[in-house]
Amino acid sequence: MSDRHQQWQDHLDRPVVGADLHDRPGAPMEHPPQKLTPTAPDRIEPMRPRRGLTHRRELRGMTPVFGTGQPLHSISGLLRRMAYRIPESRARHWMTLLLADRVDVLEHRIARLVKVVALVPVGVGAVVLAARVLRR
Repeated sequence: MSDRHQQWQDHLDRPVVGADLHDRPGAPMEHPPQKLTPTAPDRIEPMRPRRGLTHRRELRGMTPVFGTGQPLHSISGLLRRMAYRIPESRARHWMTLLLADRVDVLEHRIARLVKVVALVPVGVGAVVLAARVLRR
């Protein structure tokens, strides 16, 4: 008699049906959820939306947590507002958001270039002043 057959014979006296009714770790939905931490709130208070924020048309309101750190501005902000008027199921929505990202990058590069160009006369003036001081 093989070892496998012997193991099977040893368990014939135990009921097999319903063996996992009490301990089912693979079915977490059957157990009440536990708190992640003892100090975690039972309900997250939703943030209050401000004027000018965008959200999905498919949702009735804002999600409980949303970002407000980078407000929409200039042409890229206008493009994002236009994109959120279009349903998410349309490719035009996503293409407009991608275009807004590219325009935002261009806006930041132009702003940085303007700062550098504005500082060039100051730098040239400092060099000229230093040359005059060193000549004396």
